[in-house]
Amino acid sequence: MKNFNIYIVGLVLFTTMLSQVSCKKEFLEVVPKGQTIAITTADYEKLLNANYLTSSFNASVYRGDEVSGLQPYFDGMSDLINLRMQRLFRYEDRVYNADQVPDEITGESNYIRKLYLFNKIINEVMASQGGTEAQKLAILAEAKAGRAICNFMFLSDFTKPYNAATATTDLGIPNLTIADVNQKNFKRETLNQGYDLVIKDLSEALPDLGITVHRRKISKLAAEFYLSRVYMAMNNYPAAKLHVDAAFLECSKAAIPIELYDYSVVLNPDNPDAPGSWLPDSGLGLDNEPLAANNTEVIYNITAGWFQFQSVDAFVFSPRTAGLYVPADRRLNLYSPFELFSAKVHPNGMRRRTSGFFTGMNVGPTLAEMYLMRAECNARANNLTGAVADLETLRKKRISGTAAAVPSAVASNQQALVRFILDERIREFAITGLRWLDMRRLSQDPVYKDHVIYTHKIYGENGEEVSTYSLKPERFALKFGERMLNESNGLEENN
Repeated sequence: MKNFNIYIVGLVLFTTMLSQVSCKKEFLEVVPKGQTIAITTADYEKLLNANYLTSSFNASVYRGDEVSGLQPYFDGMSDLINLRMQRLFRYEDRVYNADQVPDEITGESNYIRKLYLFNKIINEVMASQGGTEAQKLAILAEAKAGRAICNFMFLSDFTKPYNAATATTDLGIPNLTIADVNQKNFKRETLNQGYDLVIKDLSEALPDLGITVHRRKISKLAAEFYLSRVYMAMNNYPAAKLHVDAAFLECSKAAIPIELYDYSVVLNPDNPDAPGSWLPDSGLGLDNEPLAANNTEVIYNITAGWFQFQSVDAFVFSPRTAGLYVPADRRLNLYSPFELFSAKVHPNGMRRRTSGFFTGMNVGPTLAEMYLMRAECNARANNLTGAVADLETLRKKRISGTAAAVPSAVASNQQALVRFILDERIREFAITGLRWLDMRRLSQDPVYKDHVIYTHKIYGENGEEVSTYSLKPERFALKFGERMLNESNGLEENN
């Protein structure tokens, strides 16, 4: 019987010491081909190292309220991949056709395939041969943290935003904790149980995680960061503050550089030949932008992949987003005002993404987000001085001259400062997908829910509004679709 063991859609198989994924096209079916069983601790470590989380968590890229659509490019997207993007942008109930399964769950590099492997490691590594107890515990800890991150992604795509008043009855996800291709029951647990498992896994992992030695290896710093991000998703800012503080303490222990880039140097169009400059922009992206593995702001590399030639000019940041930047903000140089391969300028200040054109945008833990998380937590706790200090530490690396300072009227007013920080998050992370996480949590915030724009607009080539699409509360959660429901016992659909 077909079942939700597609939560891998392809069992990772070992050919030599490591496995190659092999699967039928049918949802959830697995064909073990050339399988060799993992036996030694080294086998599990190699499996873990091959299962790093850089992926294509990209549905959120098209749903953020900082994004607009632009004609005629938007209507020019015609194939199924691009149809999915259009439907996500329009907040439609149906993203996939009846015979399709969600790419977010079954995609080649997305989270569900990886959950199988993390569960396999978690359940088996302590009985493996040849390793020390400490080595096994370290591998176990990384796998638990990896499972937590995957589950948090799953929750963010397929459940309602967290609300403490309803989380014990709202539907969560199937909390998958075993690596069994014959599993048949996939009843969804509650939202509260889903978040509890994420927090439990990250918390249990902390004591055995090491310092940051590589940007594709989960460290204690990365786990502390994710605990802070998860608690922010739950609107629990005191708890988030504890973990972002712990993350900053871990930064000083890292074996690799973790520091902010000065965009006045690396993104200065007046001096593109300066040492360390990421310029010029070839039209296909910044020529010298560092890979995530070498990017000193990246703590753990998780990618939101988005590249399709047809859609490059279809999704741009909105006129409202454009209005959030001052002219001295070097972050504007991560985006292009020009149509791809053309001198035509997009209207209303709208720009397309150029940074991460082929490699995707990093949406995992970064030092920049740590400063913004701590600033928001401090501002919400009325520690305005601390919030401004963190905010200006970041802004001085992004904006030239006196414009980097937080305006005095903002710095002295709690609500104004929180809103300024939320805008700063848009300026820092536009068209990456991270705004979607903010929209989810803010939709449940009694004070700041009006910071979310619950509509998407498409503009014509002269800047006129062509159409508007509204975000219904139900569409904070994607639907699983007919095929996945039919092939999974106990799985309930979202409204």
